[in-house]
Amino acid sequence: MEYARLLRFAQEDTPPETDHRLQHVIVYLIQNHAPKSILERTLLEQFAHRSLGFDQRCKSIMEVARAKLELIKPEEVNMEEYEIWHQDYRNFQETTFYLLTGLELFQKRSYAETLMYLIYAHQYNKELLLKGSYRGHSEELIAHYRRQCLLKLNEHAASLFESGEEQDVVNGLNIMNELVVPCLPLLLVDEMEEKDIVAVEDMRNRWCSYLGQEMEARLQEKLTDFLPKLLDCSTEIRSFRDPPKLPSYCTLELCERFSRVVCSLSRSPADGR
Repeated sequence: MEYARLLRFAQEDTPPETDHRLQHVIVYLIQNHAPKSILERTLLEQFAHRSLGFDQRCKSIMEVARAKLELIKPEEVNMEEYEIWHQDYRNFQETTFYLLTGLELFQKRSYAETLMYLIYAHQYNKELLLKGSYRGHSEELIAHYRRQCLLKLNEHAASLFESGEEQDVVNGLNIMNELVVPCLPLLLVDEMEEKDIVAVEDMRNRWCSYLGQEMEARLQEKLTDFLPKLLDCSTEIRSFRDPPKLPSYCTLELCERFSRVVCSLSRSPADGR
């Protein structure tokens, strides 16, 4: 009965803010065509969980599930494959956490903090999608917000540079050198992503436009020193600092956050690029 219910979840069309994969590992396994033996063992382990023993109504179900698990012969379930499927699911959950944190920070306009969450969400999601379209989230959605974050940081850095104030100029160039420029190869690596390539050209053009303007010698010197870094960055991906540490979280929290964040995105004005 429980399997039939989860199978129905896996097959039904849902609004964007509802993702049954986050609620039930079984739905994730069904949608990604996991072997039947993996599905059955996962379902039995859920019913055999000791937390059910605290409820008298569920205790008999737990005992039956444990008995059935003991009857499964080693050759009937490839445990190495089982662990790989469950590690993939944990990777999906962690990618979701990076994505949601990045989107929440983006909505708060904390673009410098946002960037690393979206960079890693995009990278991990891409790795998940190599195994199947239901393994991760919309690549287009993550790419859009990653691109928007870099454009916002570029705009802020350029505004600081334009102010001409020494500390503002230094801060603006630091944003470019430490955050924006290292990420540009990620936008250039896939020639099919036209919007990413256009965004990089927009950023470069913004800074190159200063070359024809009157400015103090010290600003001219800083600009001349910076521009080669912006223009000559190759598509070679450099290593980034370690991904942000994730706090502990529960399935219910992840589902609620996902629904809340996706709903808020639909109410926010979308930028076309």
